[in-house]
Amino acid sequence: MISQERTMEILSEAEGKPVLALGDVMLDAYLTGKVSRFSQEAPVPVVPVDDEKFFPGGAGNAAACMAEIGLSPHLFSVVGGNGRIQYGQILTEECEKIGIIPHFVSDPERKTTLKMRIAAVNTTKQNVVRVDMEDTFPLNSAKEREAIGQINASLAEINPLVLSLHDYKKGFLTENIFSAVAGLSAEKQIPIFADLKQDTFVKFRRLIQAPDLFYLKPNRSESVETAKLLDGFDKDGSNDEEITEVARIIQKEVSVQIIITRGGKGAALFEVGKDPYFVRPEEVEDQFDVAGAGDTVEAFLIAAYLGGATMQEALEIAVAASQVAIRKFGTSVVSEQELLKWISK
Repeated sequence: MISQERTMEILSEAEGKPVLALGDVMLDAYLTGKVSRFSQEAPVPVVPVDDEKFFPGGAGNAAACMAEIGLSPHLFSVVGGNGRIQYGQILTEECEKIGIIPHFVSDPERKTTLKMRIAAVNTTKQNVVRVDMEDTFPLNSAKEREAIGQINASLAEINPLVLSLHDYKKGFLTENIFSAVAGLSAEKQIPIFADLKQDTFVKFRRLIQAPDLFYLKPNRSESVETAKLLDGFDKDGSNDEEITEVARIIQKEVSVQIIITRGGKGAALFEVGKDPYFVRPEEVEDQFDVAGAGDTVEAFLIAAYLGGATMQEALEIAVAASQVAIRKFGTSVVSEQELLKWISK
């Protein structure tokens, strides 16, 4: 496994470098309070809220992970203007607080995607309900042009070294936006690290103009579903041989580079023309929550790439960071100090 010293060297070199992150953003909200009675109107607990927290979610969580480890993420997405409470403004403010530079298109026809958890806190924290608000229809042509214009303008000003794509099927990553980003990657020779839903990749794969610069990062189940859509693959990808077969099916369609995360089994790197590289960490006993672990992996992959690491080194760093992430509750970000402490063990 990679050493503390080498990890520090790589992350130090990456510090402050800009990344363009694009994708569906959402607002994660947490309202908590102590329950002492039930409502007279219905048999439900009354939660008198005494604490509220808001965090960027979706592509925003990936950007938050990047900001935490010292990168300078520019986040491109859409927020809504439909609704009396302007959650898009709250999301913008929360991004700015933690070092994300937001570039949001505002669409008055849609809602800002919101995931609100209301939790009762007595001796333990218990979610009473989760409230979701979202629209998932694609951006209209005018908003697509506005978003592409913002991306082009930013590329001219900040000279990013990496593009990051995150797809949650909420409508931002349309065919035209994907095509524009793929074209910019090829034209300016900027690599793309992409976390895409399987049907999104299958639908847009022919638009990838520079596959040697395209790093696809599915988890095991997403990669298996992609292979199933492409070639009728009928296994579960549970061992090295099957996951290698999955990668080869995808690369037969388009010769992208692939990083497949495998939960407690670590991750595997499949670079075109090279042997697979597997990172196999020790099992984490205190595995609390896998939410956001994929975002952690991508953030550290990008940071390591920007810091001059080989892709094998980058994967070792990213997997170590994911081992920290799954020991936390919620979509918590992982700091460099936490990572170095974990590696030292």
